[in-house]
Amino acid sequence: MPESANGPCAAGSATSTGGKVDPKTLWEKVSRFSVDQKGAVYPLSSRLSDEQDWTPEFTGRAIEEYKRFMLLAAIAGHAVTPSHVVDEVWHMHLIYTRSYWEELGDILGRLIHHDPGTGGKGDQSKFQAQYNRTLDSYRKFFGAEPPEDIWGPHNHQFVLPKGRRTISSK
Repeated sequence: MPESANGPCAAGSATSTGGKVDPKTLWEKVSRFSVDQKGAVYPLSSRLSDEQDWTPEFTGRAIEEYKRFMLLAAIAGHAVTPSHVVDEVWHMHLIYTRSYWEELGDILGRLIHHDPGTGGKGDQSKFQAQYNRTLDSYRKFFGAEPPEDIWGPHNHQFVLPKGRRTISSK
């Protein structure tokens, strides 16, 4: 089950900022988009690779799948839920606010919000159903199976766990 550090999550609350766009044309634009700032000494992809202990090749593939996910978030017509791997890319991209909100938002023509679960009883089944629907939409739009290591049931093994710091009283 895909979960963020705080539990399951989904893309939602997409606020449209434009009209109807051809999905294939939109994908061409999204696929050309780079999460790395031109000329950056320590770009997002390097930071992601370092923080997750991913190879540059795996990081590049994860970023490509993230872009596919963001396209689905914009066009699927239903809430979508990322894999653990894709969610890590999403979390990293969110802290690069100009790239995320302005550049990618402008390309998508909408703002895609990260909606974590509330921790309620129904979260697990709700997000699992959304995840399954996301995979169905992926197959339909891209005409292929999602990569097993990035979208499969064991993709969480490629994501380092988030640590929780305990503050002790002195």
